[in-house]
Amino acid sequence: MTYQEAVDYIHSRPRMKSEDNHKAMRRLLQCLQNPQNKLKYIHIAGTNGKGSCAVMSANVLKHAGYKVGLNISPFVIEFTERFSINGEYIPKEILAKITGEIKYYQENVIEKEGLTLLEFEIVTAIAFYYFAQEKCDIVCLEVGIGGLLDSTNVIKDCLISCIMNISYDHTNILGNSLSEIAYQKAGIIKSNRPVICYPAQDESAKIVIKNEAKAKNSRFIMPSIEKIKNNHIGFMKSLLEYDGLKINQSFTGIHQSYNTVVVIEAMRELREQGYKITDEDIISGIENTKFPARIEVISKNPIIILDGGHNVDGVTALINVLKENNIYNLTAIWASLSDKEPKKIIEIIRPYISTLYTVPLSGPRALTSQQLADIAKDDFIKVIESESVEKAIDEAMKNIDGGLLVFGSLYLASDARNYLRTIKKI
Repeated sequence: MTYQEAVDYIHSRPRMKSEDNHKAMRRLLQCLQNPQNKLKYIHIAGTNGKGSCAVMSANVLKHAGYKVGLNISPFVIEFTERFSINGEYIPKEILAKITGEIKYYQENVIEKEGLTLLEFEIVTAIAFYYFAQEKCDIVCLEVGIGGLLDSTNVIKDCLISCIMNISYDHTNILGNSLSEIAYQKAGIIKSNRPVICYPAQDESAKIVIKNEAKAKNSRFIMPSIEKIKNNHIGFMKSLLEYDGLKINQSFTGIHQSYNTVVVIEAMRELREQGYKITDEDIISGIENTKFPARIEVISKNPIIILDGGHNVDGVTALINVLKENNIYNLTAIWASLSDKEPKKIIEIIRPYISTLYTVPLSGPRALTSQQLADIAKDDFIKVIESESVEKAIDEAMKNIDGGLLVFGSLYLASDARNYLRTIKKI
């Protein structure tokens, strides 16, 4: 199996099934000698911020001298980004080899038992297998959707659970209230293991997480907002002061300050558990973290910003950064799924955008460029439908006096990033 054949095979697997009880995945993991049981984890759930938390945590632990596996979802640059050790992506030939083994077990064991592996189950199993083979000291494991029923939650134990900002997303799967969604996210909490909660958590969500922690004898830790001081110190730059630490943040915005303090508390908890992590490791690890398409400035002249924020909370975080840095009159390229409250998103971001290009995403929940334009036409004088992000960029780059913003999806930001590099505009 070649690398491309492996990626194509993974993407060919179904994404959902009616009864998601992980029987197929657990059977696969048995065939692979249960690699998930050979690893230690920081397990991270949440609607927004879990990727940032995972990447920052992994970088701090790397600075502290540990061999750290990082499993994130989705990817921005290339598929191998989903599995990395100390910042190095999985070699393509190893990904192909592991996927070939999984395909063999799917066809010769799992299918014969009447079971079906999902795409994300395979991705998660690859992460477990690769990190176990490489004998990682610790794994920063990002939940896919929810927590309780997520494929990553087949792990029996973790060192720490982190539950990031909870908002409305995947309501058809997780529930229609924040308390219902929080219950799913809190499903990753393990008995007698501490859980760290996002400091600006909605009260109804916080109560659910706290109750679940109590039921599992898990120490509940919530950083105090009063201790957080976020100082804007220049264009897209901020200095975080928190409980004796000063950090020049690699990601800007108050929401990233909130994400960062979760990481700080997680590292302090690991220190209590015997891991050798200094304050300097925490500061250096966070300051030197890079994570594409999270309000990423890829050009300052002209201003070009890529952001994968795909729901109202994510776009609100983007807006706060635009406002803080006095960025207006942007030409924007936007895509959205139908269940991400696109009308509300376009209403709240309207003051920062002068011209809007709409482009389609792939998938059954994706809105067409025409549907997006119809949603936006009452809020914008100039809305232009485009058949692809590449064509939208070509047109937008001809006149972007106020700068260019690509937002609404990590997949869209990824395509835009790759194309902008190809045409050498950045």
